[in-house]
Amino acid sequence: MIKFGQVTAYDQKTGIATIKYIRPDACEKCGGCQHMSQESTITLKGDCKEGDWVLVELPDHRFLGATAIAYVIPLVLFLAGLLLGNALSGGNELWALLGCVIGLGLGVAAVWGCDRFIKGRPEWTPRIAQVYDQKPDTGVLGCGQE
Repeated sequence: MIKFGQVTAYDQKTGIATIKYIRPDACEKCGGCQHMSQESTITLKGDCKEGDWVLVELPDHRFLGATAIAYVIPLVLFLAGLLLGNALSGGNELWALLGCVIGLGLGVAAVWGCDRFIKGRPEWTPRIAQVYDQKPDTGVLGCGQE
């Protein structure tokens, strides 16, 4: 996953930059992001200054892993709770519903535990890959649209 944005604030003591992502005009033609929100922010450690344009990246396999943790684990445990509650109750819907709630609760707890385990680890944290003094061409963004 690669994002492009501008540094809106930088704390020299901590090295923390606040980056505002802006979806470029070229990306509007692509539609790959399904025309979601055009602006968002993130804070990262980096060597830059306020006003710089930066390329922020998170390796694709880490992005997909984080997505799986956030969505697949709760869904699987929700469905497991549904099936287990239904099987153990002999088809009673109330117990199946209770199984769903318990399964989803376990899924949320698992995501919370994974978050505490991976939070702050460099391999799971987006990083500033490139710093530009001025806004670069859209070709630099890798979307192939100009």
